[in-house]
Amino acid sequence: MEIKKVGVVGCGFMGSGITQVCAQSGYQVVVSEINDELLNKGLTTIDYYLTRSVLKGKISEQDKDSALARIKGTTNSKDFSDCDLVIEVVPENIDLKKEVFARIDKICPEHTILASNTSCISIFELAKATNRPEK
Repeated sequence: MEIKKVGVVGCGFMGSGITQVCAQSGYQVVVSEINDELLNKGLTTIDYYLTRSVLKGKISEQDKDSALARIKGTTNSKDFSDCDLVIEVVPENIDLKKEVFARIDKICPEHTILASNTSCISIFELAKATNRPEK
């Protein structure tokens, strides 16, 4: 399966970094946050780090603009409905992560791969919140 569009649930430090890397790699990215304030903070962080890369000569201004154009920020989970890969990047709380997986599972098509950025919670436990534990 070819991945064309990536969803990132959470636009904090890790989520904004994952969003930036995916966008710079050429993927269309939908990134969500629980409210506009946190979303704008995350998107501003992405812009800041891309600008730093331009100033250091690591990327061109055009590369920065192209990456930013590939990012769509949202507070609506339904915007993940056409993603091929969704990465959950919310705080390390198993109930919160399970709720995110259950919600995304209902929205995304069957082919969508659901992933987590967890560092200590069992992926098998999170997968139980979905109808596609193998994905």
